[in-house]
Amino acid sequence: MGDTGQINVRVRSTDDLLAVAEALELEAAARYRSLSARMARQGDMEMTALFDTLAGMEDRHASQIGDRSLELLGHRPDIAQVKWETPPGYDEDEARGAELGAYEALAFAVRNEERAFAFYSYLSAEAESDEIRGMAENFARDELQHAALLRQHRRRAFHAKRPATFEIPTNVDELRALARRWDAEAAVAHAGLADALRTNGEEEDAATFQRLAEDELRCAAGVHADLASVLRSAADGLRILEECFDRYASIAERSDDEALVAEAQNLASTVIARLAIAGGARSNSLLVAGGK
Repeated sequence: MGDTGQINVRVRSTDDLLAVAEALELEAAARYRSLSARMARQGDMEMTALFDTLAGMEDRHASQIGDRSLELLGHRPDIAQVKWETPPGYDEDEARGAELGAYEALAFAVRNEERAFAFYSYLSAEAESDEIRGMAENFARDELQHAALLRQHRRRAFHAKRPATFEIPTNVDELRALARRWDAEAAVAHAGLADALRTNGEEEDAATFQRLAEDELRCAAGVHADLASVLRSAADGLRILEECFDRYASIAERSDDEALVAEAQNLASTVIARLAIAGGARSNSLLVAGGK
């Protein structure tokens, strides 16, 4: 399976859902501890402390889910029945020899939470009972709150990493002109990625990024890209969208012009919709034993 899209799985009982939820929280905690250790080795103690805090938060949520299972069902979840594969975009073996910056580490963490949100949203939509639907919706809201917190940290890292290339428009017309240029650049990059993925036989992911490229080209409204990134993986394609969201969110935060803020928020919402298309959880295959 490829790096984008929704997973194909059904959770048919409260027992299944609680086992999945606890497994996801524990897996997230383990990943954040791994990132904390990585940041510590690189001497970034601020990021070390942040990921330690996030790991502790995930541990507490896992414990709460276990307590809820005990209360509702009389036993704790059997997480041995659940497998959650490492999300695309972060490969410890490949990255071991290279420095992982704060922005890249936080981008991974945001993707982790966004995939969990997408997964629970999918479960809610496909739920066979009101109980499972309501519980999945609550878990989805939790993951969305986690992602929002992490995006704030990621935006600060984005400014620290790219202070010279970030443009703050002074009015709505300037912002729309920038948005068309950014869309044109993203369209070329995503179209090129789609071609590369298709050549590699990754037809589903190729179709996803082709769809994004067509939407971005339409929004570019005839503007041509002066330059575009060469993308080598679906994770690169996601990263362009994440950086674009950070630009719009930062404009909304830093501007005193109400019309400009509203337009920046609207454009950020467009990017979130694109991330939902590109950043689902299909490759994080959730497998429940026993044919569930």
